[in-house]
Amino acid sequence: MSAHSSASRRPSLDPAQASKSLGVVALAITVCIWAGFFVSLRAGAQTHLPVAELALLRFGPSGLLFAPLLWQRRRRIWAVGAPSLMAMIVGAGLPYFLIVGEGLRFAPVSDGSTLVPGTIPLAVALLLHLRGQPTALSQWRALGVIGVGVLMMLAFSFWHGAPGLWRGELIFLLCSLLWANYTVALRHSGLTPLEAAALMSTGSLVGLLAWWPFSPELQGLQALRALPAHALWMHGLIQGVGVGLISTFSYGVAITRLGAQRAAVGGALTPVVATALAWLFLGEWPQPVALAGMSLIVFGVVRLNRRSGR
Repeated sequence: MSAHSSASRRPSLDPAQASKSLGVVALAITVCIWAGFFVSLRAGAQTHLPVAELALLRFGPSGLLFAPLLWQRRRRIWAVGAPSLMAMIVGAGLPYFLIVGEGLRFAPVSDGSTLVPGTIPLAVALLLHLRGQPTALSQWRALGVIGVGVLMMLAFSFWHGAPGLWRGELIFLLCSLLWANYTVALRHSGLTPLEAAALMSTGSLVGLLAWWPFSPELQGLQALRALPAHALWMHGLIQGVGVGLISTFSYGVAITRLGAQRAAVGGALTPVVATALAWLFLGEWPQPVALAGMSLIVFGVVRLNRRSGR
């Protein structure tokens, strides 16, 4: 048998399956980086590192790196429309970063990593419904399981949680809505993952520089300069490289390859990874009610993934 005929009998790779596989890999990378994102912000809050200073590590390197691309593609990006561009910058850029950092002053990593990604599928389903894309009843059942897990955590924080815990969890729900709006806006914008990354990173850096004269923390950078070298490297790698450069792109790939809802659902697995990292590096372990809520959310995620794949 000739080499040509042997090669011709090899099964060809289905482009659709290859695209889906790439989306799954990109989403797995994103989940791991998101978990580190929550741990980094919580560690900063515990050491009284202002979130504004962490924002400089988050958006400084990526904003500078993506600035040439943003300028090169400015006409195409601006053609998306100001409302959608603003939704993307607010939903996943500097405002989101500052708000979620505020929430982690009051609540642990397990709560933040559960409530922000965990409720994104619910928020995305609602936003898509408002856009005329109703969610199937079978998917709402799985989303309902996720909702029950969220309600368990909220009820515990209101009645038995530490002081201020409920405040942090409400902030996390706001962050979830912001990120869901970003997810839907990106899906409908037609922008490539790199273009979206450039918009978020450089746009947030411009906002941070505009805010600099009015922020005492940014003017002095005292807390950031006082950090030990290993801590500075840790925050820089997670926020600047991981979140700022890699996950911004990888989540965009996941959205374009898997769709907005499935990408948001996969991101809801972040609590498992984040809670394990928080236990290893911060000594935080969630309350039994929080663990029960997380279990329900993960169960709902698995169910929703199965329904979405049919």
